[in-house]
Amino acid sequence: MKKLFIIFLIVFGVVFSANDKIIKTMKAHDFELENIKGKKIKLSELYKDKLVILDFWASWCVPCKKEFLYLDKFQKKYDEYIQVVAIDIDKARHISKAKAYIKSKRYTFEVLFDTDNKVAKLYNVTTLPNTNIISTDGEIIWSHIGYKKGDEKELEKQILKWIESKTEAVPTQEKE
Repeated sequence: MKKLFIIFLIVFGVVFSANDKIIKTMKAHDFELENIKGKKIKLSELYKDKLVILDFWASWCVPCKKEFLYLDKFQKKYDEYIQVVAIDIDKARHISKAKAYIKSKRYTFEVLFDTDNKVAKLYNVTTLPNTNIISTDGEIIWSHIGYKKGDEKELEKQILKWIESKTEAVPTQEKE
């Protein structure tokens, strides 16, 4: 019986520690990177008022470029509620290629550059594209790795779910 109790405590401790770690990693890591115009942008400044769609990409990533069509569409459609931020993880020598691509497509979302991959490491990015939705509380509320046709429907569903939660009419109190 004593062994069973000790095993229970060990298992409970491991599970509790794992859950604690998961909770801690749900908070978005703040960072500051330069945008396409050389201006420093801080993540926490972006999610103060809007839902942030944080997308990691590279100029050589074909699925990333396909996903951009939808990210730009959502930026235009839900501009009042969201801010799409695409973080390019190309090496410094490839930034000009990434900038040229973004400018040629006239995308309306924010593009930042993480040439040393410090931010990508903070977010454990190992596969591209890597998309996270960050609430106005700074919490990561949805994550997705990769892109295939149809994934944009789930992303839009998540955006709409958040917008609806923020725009529900507050019932007025009846006068007595």
